[in-house]
Amino acid sequence: MRRTLRIIIRTALLLCLAVTVLFALFFFLTAGTYTVPGTVADDPSLPRLTLNGRTFHAEAFGDSAGPVVIVVHGGPGWDYRGLLSLKALSDQYCVVFYDQRGTGLSARVDPKELTLESSLHDLDAMVDHFGKGRKVDLIGHSWGAMLVSGYLGRHPEKVRHAVLAEPGFLTSDMMKSSRVRFGPRWEAGFMFRAAKAWLESLHINGPDKDAASDYFLGQVAPYANPEYYCNGVVPDAAALHRRAGARAAQAILRSAMNERGDVRIDLIDGVRNFKSPVLFLVSDCNQLIGRRHQEKQAKFFLEVKTAIVKGSGHSMFAEKPQESVGLVRDYLLDR
Repeated sequence: MRRTLRIIIRTALLLCLAVTVLFALFFFLTAGTYTVPGTVADDPSLPRLTLNGRTFHAEAFGDSAGPVVIVVHGGPGWDYRGLLSLKALSDQYCVVFYDQRGTGLSARVDPKELTLESSLHDLDAMVDHFGKGRKVDLIGHSWGAMLVSGYLGRHPEKVRHAVLAEPGFLTSDMMKSSRVRFGPRWEAGFMFRAAKAWLESLHINGPDKDAASDYFLGQVAPYANPEYYCNGVVPDAAALHRRAGARAAQAILRSAMNERGDVRIDLIDGVRNFKSPVLFLVSDCNQLIGRRHQEKQAKFFLEVKTAIVKGSGHSMFAEKPQESVGLVRDYLLDR
């Protein structure tokens, strides 16, 4: 019995030693400089806007007296870098970009503040601030398109045009049918990427306590659903975002879950009160929430126009900027 116990203890110690040695080896091999940009809380050079006591990374381009277009980025937990091609509209519009609360380069906040409701409340604050009583145009991408849909149902009187660029899912049933992954892929390539990103994140020292987890999310999350992109090739992360917001992503997703852990979403309530045509912008390659998925979601609205960005995956404004912006411009002018 004692001999068996000694063998078990010795084996456990050897395993612990092996794990420690492997960790030290891979930690050494991934040594390098990995940076995460500071938020408006640390970098005074960043453009910002404070609304209702919350400071956002935000900027506007074009004539402030002209028609206002507010761009709502995806996620939850990303930023507006991948949508900056829409700045081209500033020759005719005042185009507003903002990183949502607790994400991108906006100030980090207590996760308890971050919910689907707070996201809609912040969008309303942006509309009121920039619209100044006038109707605005909204362009939402992915998660941002989900927010725009929810907003249309609540405040149709404040919106003139609405572009929904591949909203993920507008109801719980659409989420279940989408086959989108919210967790890891149990495949060698993904697991290797995740392990490498985690080790790299351990070398990050600031600029704040969220930097390491934000880095990890930004490096890994786009690869959870390569079916979003043409031939499964995910665009370079640097072209899609500056900085992810890991705690914001987790908190907002949790806010939509019931006690059993099921996601409950209804972002179509009241949308038929919006009488103008809604533009559904759809990519050519997305196998999960592409054309067929969006055709089902389009039926929730009173009147819809659909435009397909050929040769593009989900991040159409980064992958095919001229084509995507051109389709949006045509829609905004065709009224």
